[in-house]
This record gives sequence, C-alpha cells and structure tokens, in this order.
Amino acid sequence: MKPVVELVHEWSAFEELDTEHSVERFCRYYLEKQRQKTLPKAHSERIMSGAFLLKTIGRILSAYSMYFRAAVNYIGIPPAESFYYLNGLQHLGEVRKSDLINYMFAETTTGMEVINRLVREDKIDERASPDDKRAKLIKINDKGLAALQEYYKVSGKVVEMTFKDISDETVISCYEMLKYCEQRNSAAAIELKNKPFDQMYEQVMAGKM
Repeated sequence: MKPVVELVHEWSAFEELDTEHSVERFCRYYLEKQRQKTLPKAHSERIMSGAFLLKTIGRILSAYSMYFRAAVNYIGIPPAESFYYLNGLQHLGEVRKSDLINYMFAETTTGMEVINRLVREDKIDERASPDDKRAKLIKINDKGLAALQEYYKVSGKVVEMTFKDISDETVISCYEMLKYCEQRNSAAAIELKNKPFDQMYEQVMAGKM
C-alpha cells in the first residue's frame, strides 16, 4: 500500500474516534499508534503497565476530588456531585433522566437522587417527553448555569493545584494520548452497564464495541 493511501485510511479511522479533526491531533494519534507497534510487550507486562497507569490516574483523580470537595464546602455551595451532573447535562442538552445517569456511569437510585435534588433546587427543568409520556426530559436552566459558573471558578483553581509544576506540553500530550481510551470505554460502559462481566469482557476484547 502506498504511504499516501495508508495515511488516508488512517485519517478515516481517526475521524471516527475524534471529533476535533486537526492535523496536529491526527499526528499525535498516528505516531502513538506506530510507537505501540514497535514496542511489543509480554501480555503480563502489558497488564502490569496498564494497572500502574490506572492506579496513577485513580490517585490523581482522588486528590482532585478531595481538593474539590474541600473547596465547595469552604465557599458553601452544594455538594460536588451537583457540579458533575450539571456539567454533564450541559454537555448532553435536553435528555431523559436515564441518559444522564448512564453518562455519569451511576447507579439508577443514586443518579435519580441527585437529579431530583437539582430539580427541587430549581437548577434543572423537567417535562414529559412528547414521544413517551412516561419518560421525563430534563435540561439545565438559567439558575443551574449560574451555579455551574461558580463551580467552574472553583474547579479551575483545583485543576491548577492538581497539575502544579507539570508543563502544559505534558498535560496536553497525556490528554491526547488517552482521549481515544476514554471515548471507547465511555461508549462501551454505557452499552454494557447491566450485562454480566463475562459478556462485557468477551464483547470488548472481540472488538464489537
């Protein structure tokens, strides 16, 4: 296959994974994909490397969450969970309650508690779905958007704390390299949420997601 044809095929694959189709992002994607081909690892070593990566990401996120909870408590705004749900709803637009809960990877009971609290606080509007009167559609309203802006101010400071002394280039590179992993697993987790683990594993590893 001619190099230019190969690049066209790679670009097509990249477009399906990334919503921001810039040349710079494609180059990062392509170079990382080629690097993985030249670094074969034993299966056990790959699993250990993945486990260490997940542990590192998890501990970074835990530190961020601790800072963020402390910040919202300090300035007296509602719990951090409200921010995550309002932010998710702004991203999704008007959706069913179950759509937001799935997007948050939450259990139905927990998700409904947070959503109903935000409805009572008049930060989310709800209405009957015109397609299914049994379902409720929800969307963030002006009061919710105002609250979200307060959360963003706090979150910005917490992000600064979390990545202090880490260069912008490192942060951007990490984001670019892990974005595909996040997108693939986000889609898979929503679809496989209520299936037994053996089915989850089989479908993900078979590349059917």
